[in-house]
Amino acid sequence: MELWDAIIVGAGPAGCSAAYDLAAAGRRVLLLDRVLFPRPKACAGGLTRKSLLALRYSVAPVTRRTISAILVEKRPGIAATLSSRTAVCAMTVRQELDDYCLKQTIAVGAQFVRIGPIAAIRESSREVELRTDGRILRSQFLVAADGIHSRVRQLLCGDAPLWLRRGFALEAQVRDAGDSKLTFNLAAVRQGYAWIFPEGDHLNVGLYSESPAEKLNRERLDAWIRARFGQVSVGLTTGQYLGFGAEDAPPPHRRIFLAGDAGGFADPLTGEGIYGALASGQAAAAAIDTELRTGTPADTVFAERTAALRRDLRLSAAGARWFYGNLDAGFRALTAPLLRSAAINAYANGTKIAALANAVRRFTGVFSTGA
Repeated sequence: MELWDAIIVGAGPAGCSAAYDLAAAGRRVLLLDRVLFPRPKACAGGLTRKSLLALRYSVAPVTRRTISAILVEKRPGIAATLSSRTAVCAMTVRQELDDYCLKQTIAVGAQFVRIGPIAAIRESSREVELRTDGRILRSQFLVAADGIHSRVRQLLCGDAPLWLRRGFALEAQVRDAGDSKLTFNLAAVRQGYAWIFPEGDHLNVGLYSESPAEKLNRERLDAWIRARFGQVSVGLTTGQYLGFGAEDAPPPHRRIFLAGDAGGFADPLTGEGIYGALASGQAAAAAIDTELRTGTPADTVFAERTAALRRDLRLSAAGARWFYGNLDAGFRALTAPLLRSAAINAYANGTKIAALANAVRRFTGVFSTGA
């Protein structure tokens, strides 16, 4: 049987980022997914500045619009615009983005194969075996980038590992609603927000929350859209879960790595998951390539490569608990002249979002004392 350097399960941003780097380094990479591309995918499709910098290639061919200002709303009549001199976000349609990224990955040498359900995984001291469609696939390493409902993670960790938390997002394409700024409305749901992302010929509108007490469904999203835009054309409504908790995950397996939502790398404060997917996928690729080149254990390298990201996610989780639990104070600080520039740049640059959350906390503590 053929022995691959790496098998990667899931051809979204996490899987493609890992496969791209490994293939570009000359490694023999097999990229697997249960569906063919392009395929529908629930995701607002916004690529922040940090994600654009992390990508190994330009996504200009699938960029619908670039954004340099964000409208943050607390409730009707109470809002503020955060502006930047440079673009902070590129708007894409996720279906188009994923298909484009997969094509770039195949172009550098990764082999893509559609598979059925994974039946079993066996990890030994030298390799990993994956059973699917009556076949056994063998590789030196395995990257699980198969999303929040990861079959690989399920086989390794069980149905609901204690470290994994889930958020939920529901979205629809809205047409004939006119133009709009990129908008986050903090009053629509608890521990989350409603969003409006302008994408050229339509608006991507959705609701997101990390709270298990929030019941997000099509009727609720439709009601919010009608209240906001009146009678407009609402396209297919789709939803997806987001994976959080990478900061509390146990050490990686010797030859198997969890990336993206499968590993809980979404940001709990913003709900943004693409950057964490790219960064964790690239960390897995670097770890695998390092061991193949130097013999340094890949699990050690992966832990080192994701340490800063996990630290930021831990701080972001604490910031999210405080911000959504103290929305009045948080909004007042977030939109204060002293912090507006820091806020929009933290959103765009990602790794500073946790520092911003802590700065907001310190600011509101000072503000509340009258200092």
